[in-house]
Amino acid sequence: MLKKIMLVGMAALTVGCSFSGKSVQQEAFPGEFANADYVLSDKDAQRWVALSEQASQCIYPNLTRIQQAHFSKEDAYIHSQYVFFYPLEEVIGEQYVKIVQGDEKSMGYAQYQFKKFKNTPADVDKMSNKQCQTLRAQAKDDLAVVKGQYKSGMVEEVQTETKSGDSVATNDNKFFFDIIKWGSALLL
Repeated sequence: MLKKIMLVGMAALTVGCSFSGKSVQQEAFPGEFANADYVLSDKDAQRWVALSEQASQCIYPNLTRIQQAHFSKEDAYIHSQYVFFYPLEEVIGEQYVKIVQGDEKSMGYAQYQFKKFKNTPADVDKMSNKQCQTLRAQAKDDLAVVKGQYKSGMVEEVQTETKSGDSVATNDNKFFFDIIKWGSALLL
């Protein structure tokens, strides 16, 4: 008798738990991304979206869709690096970003996850003004390099020159005075 009561009780408990107020619904994995080399988790995707939005607001605070649609290929490249791939690298690491970039299915799934969480990003700390200015400077320098303008990565020394209007023989016009000196020596 006790066994029957326990059996009925367990069955009722199981049925009751399955109909409880909060049920977890699993989303089906999209079939077109089956066998992807890297599958971005929901948690990582939410963090990626948040960091991406943060970078976008820092580097391109006034960017409109029309402006973005008319980006040059260099601008589009820098935008994709700084707004998409660098934040993703911060979340999953450089090795995994290379895997995602090298596999079409992994890249497609990452884009799917990005679109899925675009409107519900994870909370991340706000970027400081100093971090933002550094990121802007890096993006600007990288854009210059991509456009073919050489930018040295080394720190350049700033030379201060004292210019006085009364000085006659300076380093700027030394070559001129050497020519006059040698020319007058030849004439004498």
